[in-house]
Amino acid sequence: MDKWLRSTWFIRILSLFLAILMWASVSEESTEGTDPNFLNGSSTDKEMAENVPVDIKLEDEELVVTGVPQVADVMLEGPTSQVAPAARQQNFSLYVELNGLGAGVHEVRIQHSGISNQVQVNVEPKTVEVTIERRMSETHNISADFINESQMGSEFEVGEADINPSTVEVTGAASVLSEVAVVKSIVNLAGVDTSIEKRETPVKVYDEEGNELNVIVEPASVTVDVPVSRSKKEVPVAFRAEGEVKDGVKVDKITSSVEKATIYGPKEVLDDINQVSGSIVDTEGLDETTSKDVELEVPNGVVSIEPETVEVKIEITNE
Repeated sequence: MDKWLRSTWFIRILSLFLAILMWASVSEESTEGTDPNFLNGSSTDKEMAENVPVDIKLEDEELVVTGVPQVADVMLEGPTSQVAPAARQQNFSLYVELNGLGAGVHEVRIQHSGISNQVQVNVEPKTVEVTIERRMSETHNISADFINESQMGSEFEVGEADINPSTVEVTGAASVLSEVAVVKSIVNLAGVDTSIEKRETPVKVYDEEGNELNVIVEPASVTVDVPVSRSKKEVPVAFRAEGEVKDGVKVDKITSSVEKATIYGPKEVLDDINQVSGSIVDTEGLDETTSKDVELEVPNGVVSIEPETVEVKIEITNE
């Protein structure tokens, strides 16, 4: 033993061994409170992916489903490198698995796919109550629903729409079909000033309260013809002389190149007008028969008049 202690190589080996023990002890203490993700060169994150579409997995085409939300929110927690792109790009999917379930009411879990196993996933809502029913079909007549009629000129009148085809097949769950109150072809009249011909319009299905129902409509659109006309009326024109002629003469009569004008406007306004009589003819200083162009007065409530100007003849005679 004394010989080993006096050996230079023994002392060196023993010192090295003790140094390794001390290094290991210090290293263990320094790493006890360290985040493992730091050692792995990564960090954790938590992000919410909102309004992620929810798909329905159901192969039986004779069944229809209600109660599945269109979208759900997903909380993702895990490595930033996994969470950030998943939340922002939504490169994953949500779905409810309904294959194997029969008609009736079921509580099912919203599942996910395409997300790394390193990420913790929480879907809200986690489960949903769905109703599975047999698919049914009914035939319904279509009526025209005119929208934005107030954005037409007030002089235009809209006739009855001709819809082709006049019926559609509505398919859905029996409980939904029982709520069908009306099937409408939506016709937008904004800015329309001529008759509508062969316009393709969407078909919508509503309940009694005006809520659109989630059903399949075949065909989904129809063509419509809608007669649009301008309300008009032909009335006599009369003129009023204004201004003093020269001494010794007088206005004998005023005649026009046209006897009647056509006025356009709302029908209820036109019904009360029987003559355009407010047009003024300036006779100031006249001493002989003269012809002039006169602008016709547009009665209150009338949108337009044709012609806008007429030629009048002012016949002057001696007093």
